[in-house]
Amino acid sequence: MKKVVLFLIMSLLFAAVPVMEADASLVSDKIYRTEQRKENKKMIKQIKSLFNEHNRYANQHDLNGLETLYADSYINNDGFNKEVYFKSIKETWDSCNDLTYTTKITSIDINGDYASVNVEEYADGTLRESSGFMDVTGEIHSKSTGIYHLVLVNDRWLISGETSLTDESSLLYGDARFMNIEIQAPAQVNSGDVYTTTVKIDADSDTFIVGSIDRDSVTYPVTTPHSELRAMPQSQTLERLLKANTDNLNEYTVASLAISKAKDVGGNNFRVYMAGLACVMKRVNVIPKNEYIKIEDK
Repeated sequence: MKKVVLFLIMSLLFAAVPVMEADASLVSDKIYRTEQRKENKKMIKQIKSLFNEHNRYANQHDLNGLETLYADSYINNDGFNKEVYFKSIKETWDSCNDLTYTTKITSIDINGDYASVNVEEYADGTLRESSGFMDVTGEIHSKSTGIYHLVLVNDRWLISGETSLTDESSLLYGDARFMNIEIQAPAQVNSGDVYTTTVKIDADSDTFIVGSIDRDSVTYPVTTPHSELRAMPQSQTLERLLKANTDNLNEYTVASLAISKAKDVGGNNFRVYMAGLACVMKRVNVIPKNEYIKIEDK
């Protein structure tokens, strides 16, 4: 009996609502959602166009063009503002004038006048240096993931910030270009925590490698860590414990390797020669210690 009464009450309730108003509301909601989808598609198209321009300016090394895509208030998660960020880009292009970029958008999230764009980025180039009596050429390779933060200004999307999530880069000379060199480190650590960095190399048995592992905080101008080189064991694995900085700075763990080989010149004689050099680095984001978290005993 209760079920019947409840059913009658529900029927009367729905019957009391004017059909015309309900239909109008449904139509209105449908129109709104359609318009929102259209607007969203338009904005996604504009954002993709922005990144096409970004890629074009970057590959042309057009610093002035690239600057027009960034808001004056730009800042990234390393604390670099627009001025410092573009100074670092200019120095990079001055050192490597054939650096090329590829950007792959993995997702776009729009929230009113703001948007977040997740990307994978690749960079490749060559670096030529003189070692006194000869010129040597190294290869630069980089792969990173991150989030670009955008803001809509006068109906135009601009890059207002950037969060670097991962970044692994290498500079390889000589035989190092043909070796598989892997660096392992955590993507994120707490301020002051100790973490392990491991470097693994696939090399021939006639190869002798000395190397070092250190860390370098992300600052401007760039600093270069100097650590004592030590021989890589037969396992071809080098490992070191590092303590993250306590200065609220992100950092890179850096491995420097010198590769030598022995050549049989006959008569039980061997000539040892420098076969290659390598510098591999991996980004480690450092989380500052939060002094305002309080856990009280119940």
